[in-house]
Amino acid sequence: MKKIFRKIQSLFPGFRAKLLAAFFLCVFLPLCIMEVSLYRVTYRIASEKIMNSVILSDDQLNVQINNRLQQTENTADSIQYNIYTLFSAQDDPDRYRSVFNEVRNSIYLYKTTFGFYHIYSFLPDTQLGAFEGLYFLSLKDFSMFDLSETQLKTPGTSSIWSYQKDIRLPFVLSDKETGSDVITCCRLLKNQTTKEPEYAYAILLNPGKFSDLLSETFQDDRITSYLISEDGTIMAHTSRELCGSVLSEEKRSLLLNRTESIFTQDRMHYHTIQLDNGWYHITEVPDSYISANTLELLRTMITAIAIILILIVIMIFLFTGNLSRRIKRLSDAMENFRIGNDSDVQIQETAPLLPEDKEPELYDEIDKLGLAFTNMQTTLRENMESILELSLSEEKLKYQLLQSQINPHFLYNILGTIKTCQSIGRLDIAGQMITDLTQFYRLSLRKSGDRILIRDELEIARLYLNMEKLCHNETLSWEIHAEDGIENFLICRFTLQPFLENCILHGYSRTTPTIHIIVDVIYGDDDVIITICDNGIGIESEQLEELKNTLKNKTVDYEKHFGIGNVNKRISSPSFGNGTVEIDSIPGKGTQITITFAQMEE
Repeated sequence: MKKIFRKIQSLFPGFRAKLLAAFFLCVFLPLCIMEVSLYRVTYRIASEKIMNSVILSDDQLNVQINNRLQQTENTADSIQYNIYTLFSAQDDPDRYRSVFNEVRNSIYLYKTTFGFYHIYSFLPDTQLGAFEGLYFLSLKDFSMFDLSETQLKTPGTSSIWSYQKDIRLPFVLSDKETGSDVITCCRLLKNQTTKEPEYAYAILLNPGKFSDLLSETFQDDRITSYLISEDGTIMAHTSRELCGSVLSEEKRSLLLNRTESIFTQDRMHYHTIQLDNGWYHITEVPDSYISANTLELLRTMITAIAIILILIVIMIFLFTGNLSRRIKRLSDAMENFRIGNDSDVQIQETAPLLPEDKEPELYDEIDKLGLAFTNMQTTLRENMESILELSLSEEKLKYQLLQSQINPHFLYNILGTIKTCQSIGRLDIAGQMITDLTQFYRLSLRKSGDRILIRDELEIARLYLNMEKLCHNETLSWEIHAEDGIENFLICRFTLQPFLENCILHGYSRTTPTIHIIVDVIYGDDDVIITICDNGIGIESEQLEELKNTLKNKTVDYEKHFGIGNVNKRISSPSFGNGTVEIDSIPGKGTQITITFAQMEE
C-alpha cells in the first residue's frame, strides 16, 4: 500500500499538480458517487416501471389466454353432452343415425366457430360411426395421444391438457407426412362399474396461435414469455422452436416452487402467474433490457460530469497560478538553503519572498511563512557553529563514558581473581597476575585516544589470556590469527577483552572441563571481521535470544551482559566504524562471536 501511495505521489511532484489533483479528486469522486447513486436509483425506478408494465401486459394477455382455455373447456362440456345424447339413442338405430348427424354437425360448428385446429371423438368399435375417419375414430386410436397413467386416471369430467407431437390429421386438413404438433384438451369417460373406457374426445389447438399471441404482446426479442405445464413442458413460447421442449428440473423448481410471483435470479427478472387450467405463464426480463432503457440517462450524466470537470480544471489553472508561483519561490529558497562541510550556513537571497507593494498588516499565511523563513536563516547562521560543536562534544563524552565504565568492570573481576588466589594460598599465581596486570595497564595507558591499533588490542588480549591461564592451569588454551597488514587498522579500545572474559567465565562445565579459544582477524569487503570461537558449554536458547535483543537494541544493562552491551554500544557508533556484533551458539558445542566494523586508519 505504501509503494502504491508513493507511486501516486511521484506522479504529482509539484504543488500546483497536487493542488489540481486534490481539486480534481474532491470534485470527481463526489460526482462519481452521485452518478453511481443516481444510476442505481434510476435503474431501480426503471426496473419497477418495466416490471409493472410487464405485469400489466401479462394481466391483459392472461385474460385472453384464460378466455381461450375456458372457451375450450365449455366446448368440451358441450361435446360431452352431445356424446351422452348419442349413447342414449343407440337402442333406436334410426334415431341414432339422426342424432349422430346432429352431433357431427355440432362438432363441425364448434370447430369452425371457435377456430379449433380439429376435434376428435373416439367411440367403441361396435358403435355406429366409429370409423367415420374425420371427426369420429375408434376408441383404440385414442392411444395416438401419449398420455401418462396418471393423466388417464383423471375423472371424465376433468380435462387432460397436454402437448402432443406429430399428431396425424385428416387428409382434408393436412397433407403433411409427419403430422403436426398440437395442444390437446382430452376427456376420457369410463364405465362406473367396469372402469373400462366407454368413449373419449379431444379438442386440438394450434400452439402457434398461443406463440403468436405471446410474441405480439412482447415485440422486443429480449423479453421472453412462455406457457408451461406443471411437469415443465413448454406449451407455447415466443420462440416457436422451443414449443414442446421440457425445462430442466432445476429451472422448473425455480419457477414453480416459489410463493412470490415476481422475483430476480442470476440477473434475470421473472413474473409467474398460474392460469385457470393449471398452466403457468412465465415472463423473463433480462437486466440488459432494463440497462438499455437507462443507457441514455447514463450518457447524459457522463457528458455533464466531463463538462463540469473541464470547467473546474480551467478555473483551477486561472486561480492557482499566482499561489503556486509564490509557493514555488519559497520552496526554491528553502531548497537552496544548505549547510556546508565547513559548518557555514549558505543562504539564498530571500528578498523576493516578501512582496514589495504590500503592507505588513496585509500579509497572508504565505507571506508570513516567507518572513519567518528569512528570520530563521538569520538565527540559524548565528547558532549553527555552536550547535555542531556541542553535538561533537556530546558524542565524544558519551564514548569516553562507556569506555571508562569497562575499565573498572575489568579491573574488579581481575582483582577478585587475585584475592581468590591469595585466599587459597596460590601466592605465586597471584604475584604473576599482578605483574601481568601491571604490564596490561602500562600498555593500555600508554596508548592515548579512543581508538588503538588492532595490533595493540591483540597484545592486550594476549596479556589478559595469560592472566586467566594462571588460574586455570592447562585447561585454557588459545590461538590468535591475523591476516597480513590488518593489524595496522584501528579498533575501539577494550573491544576483545569482555568477549574473551565471557568465553572463560561461562564456558566451563562438567562436560567442557577445558576451553580452547580461537581469535581470527580477517579482511571483509571494506570491513574488518573478527571472530571469537570457543568450545565451551554454549548458551541456552532463551538466554541467547535475550543477548541478541540486547545487541539489536544497543542497550547497556549494568546488571546483565554489561561488557557485551558496552562494546556493542561503542562499536556501533558512526565515529567508530558503524560496527555490528553477532552471537551464535550451540548448547554443548560452543559459542561464536562475530565483530564487524569499517576499516579505519590513523
